[in-house]
Amino acid sequence: MKTTIKLSLALAAAILVFAQASNAQVSGNSYAGGDRNQGDLDKLQQSVGVTINLETILQLNGPKDANVAFIFDEIEEFKKGIRGEDPTMNGLYKSAGVTNGVQNFSVAATVNWKLDWRADVDGDEVLGVNAGGERKQTLALNNVGAKFATDSKINRPTDEGAVALSSKDFTVIKRAGSESNIGDHDDNQFSVAWRVGTMERASNSATPSMNGASLLEQKIGSESFKFEVVFTLSQDDPWVK
Repeated sequence: MKTTIKLSLALAAAILVFAQASNAQVSGNSYAGGDRNQGDLDKLQQSVGVTINLETILQLNGPKDANVAFIFDEIEEFKKGIRGEDPTMNGLYKSAGVTNGVQNFSVAATVNWKLDWRADVDGDEVLGVNAGGERKQTLALNNVGAKFATDSKINRPTDEGAVALSSKDFTVIKRAGSESNIGDHDDNQFSVAWRVGTMERASNSATPSMNGASLLEQKIGSESFKFEVVFTLSQDDPWVK
């Protein structure tokens, strides 16, 4: 979307002709008393049209390594899940089962913005990569989620708790109240702390909560799952406060 501002500037010049005598001659024209003839000097104003185009810029910078990996190889992990920012679950157990569990992003924007996310799959389940024949292992998407954190008061996560994934767009970060979050990458930074199987509840009822049953209770079995998560940056109206 483009914003166009048009300004009209009037450039004026005034020329004062003083007669040194009542019958003074200027370039063959007589300026006698009461004679207002100024020859070719009768154009005193010129309008100039100025056009300024303020283009819409929305830039989302993600991590250099845009991959997150969870490996469940301990029974306690199946029972309690793995959190990217705290794989030990406050010391309950030791897990080395996550790679790139916390990722950092930034936004540069010339308009107010919001961030949505969704899983790039059909429906609310993902099929295992090894599925074939009679073996059709599936994983409910709401076993996967994240906590979002921002570095300033102008942007806020829409929920302070864990947000579960779904195949539908859900807004995870937006500006706080009537604040404007127009700014450069240094002004708009946030982190994503991934988690799987942690059974956490969202703070708001409108936010998707993670699955309330553990991976062990769901009896998913042994399988590998892989899918893409799409983050979408878009304009958040109104443009100004």
